[in-house]
Amino acid sequence: MPSHRFRAVRLLAIVSLAIAEPSAAFAAARNALVIGNSSYRPGYELRNPVADARAVAKSLSQLGFSVTLVEDSDLATAQRALDAFVPAATAGDAAVIYYAGHGAMIEGRSFLLPVDFSMASFDAVDREALDAERLMQALSSTHSSFKLLIFDACRNNPLETRGAAPLQRGSDAPPPRTENMLIAFSTTQGATALDGTGEHSPFAEGLIRHIGETGTDVDLLMKKVSSFVRDKTEGRQTVWIEGSMTRPFYLAAPASAAGAVTTIEPPRPAEAVELVFADSDTVLLTADRLAGLDAATLRLARNEIFARRGGRFADPALTAHFERFSWYRPTTFEPVLGAIEQKNVETIRRYELAASAPQDGFIFADSDRRLLTAEEVGALDKGQLAFARNEIYARRGRKFVKAEFRDYFSRFAWYKPQFGEVELTYVEQKNVDLIRKFEK
Repeated sequence: MPSHRFRAVRLLAIVSLAIAEPSAAFAAARNALVIGNSSYRPGYELRNPVADARAVAKSLSQLGFSVTLVEDSDLATAQRALDAFVPAATAGDAAVIYYAGHGAMIEGRSFLLPVDFSMASFDAVDREALDAERLMQALSSTHSSFKLLIFDACRNNPLETRGAAPLQRGSDAPPPRTENMLIAFSTTQGATALDGTGEHSPFAEGLIRHIGETGTDVDLLMKKVSSFVRDKTEGRQTVWIEGSMTRPFYLAAPASAAGAVTTIEPPRPAEAVELVFADSDTVLLTADRLAGLDAATLRLARNEIFARRGGRFADPALTAHFERFSWYRPTTFEPVLGAIEQKNVETIRRYELAASAPQDGFIFADSDRRLLTAEEVGALDKGQLAFARNEIYARRGRKFVKAEFRDYFSRFAWYKPQFGEVELTYVEQKNVDLIRKFEK
């Protein structure tokens, strides 16, 4: 019996200039971000995502894409890679984002799970996972004339097969409203996607096989992939496509020069550091101690809390780091933390995510990727609240009528005013609503 991909989700989002015929002009600037996560904790490892990501990265490179490849990424690294990718993709003619790894659907929202995600509970999914809607919003923000999103996923609870409580279910949250978007699912809603017997899933194998065919537009490409999946799975898996295409769109173009592949890894701790905060098990960490620390140090500070309690790590680099110290006695992937330790983990993660985001001019640099707390919003005065709320819109390219906001945000290189109204993600809208409550 072939295994089912109960735990893996793949997201391939392709944004590109639509043209009537493939031509040399199509081989202009192209950019791709490819993320593959396989090295989760024992019992949750995935066989194919990194192999699929490498194969997709190679295929895209051969089609002229400059590819950024991220393997076994934690949340902060994925956020950092996405932040760097969006402006590069906006400047080019074509952009691709591909994700392979664990995923989950909770109350209609799809999440991509980093390798350091706690598989025992989804209570902190808003803080510890990447909302797929943010990737959709990022692609929408590139304002390319054609967009294609492909999900190769078992759209189920990744913990159900292990006896965990079911996740709340819902339909997929709609993508940001945008023109010329096509969405392809590797399987129908409520069904599983087969994992396959080789190094790639049936859907990924079909995609890799046909993606480089010159003269094949995306519509025909997806039909070929669909037929491949149907034959490969003997009719047990059906590719489902939604949306519409107004004109042909080609991934493969003749005479495309191969692009470079650059690999990004999570930040590694300095070997000389044993404990960043020796008292993080007994004392609540404060802003003055966390401010100014880089992402690598913050990541180490967060994980040393788990290490002190005997926590084991899926990341070999973290394991090797803590094994150098005599006090480290790894026993479990789910160490029990005290109330102070848990609070410190949450606080450090906020600073860690903020450290991975562009900082210039922001009150909350990460308000596009996590839910703000009443405590931190309540600490702002009226003027700061107004800027904190409007920076969420400014990040999306909103044009401001008030000179106060227009002049302020125009000082920063990241602000690109283009639209009178902009769409926000679920997280961004929740943060706007929270800030408004304190402005009243």
